[in-house]
Amino acid sequence: MFRPEAPGEHIERHVEAVIEELVAELDHWSRTDPVPEGADDRAYVQAFSDARENSDRDQVTLLHAAVARPHLAEALIQLNRRMDREDLDPGHPAGVIGVIVRLAMDGLWVSDILDATRFDEAQRRRIIEILTGLTHLTDERLEGLLAEVVPGEQPD
Repeated sequence: MFRPEAPGEHIERHVEAVIEELVAELDHWSRTDPVPEGADDRAYVQAFSDARENSDRDQVTLLHAAVARPHLAEALIQLNRRMDREDLDPGHPAGVIGVIVRLAMDGLWVSDILDATRFDEAQRRRIIEILTGLTHLTDERLEGLLAEVVPGEQPD
């Protein structure tokens, strides 16, 4: 965390550098994933899975920057927009589940920052495993699963 008297431009440079590093890590994890479909989303889960494990990054400052100074998070915003476009493209097999997983990770990340004791390690591991597993679903398979579990729904 920064001292209250830290110059604003120092904080801005730090936040931009942290976000650029994070985006580079996401790209690396995605490129090295052996399963290309959903790799971006699995990289996102990995990057944001535990604010405590990522303690070398100032998580509170990142969250504050995203809310108060969104221009500092431009690289991450653009990455999310690209991933959203890909996942929402009807021709993309992974589909909407990637958006859902990333939104869930955003919520878990904020939850970690606000209350690091909300989930114990076993609970956290289970949540992460399920979210990671969801990145392997295609829209077609998701629609089939929903048809099986939602009463009265019929597949298209």
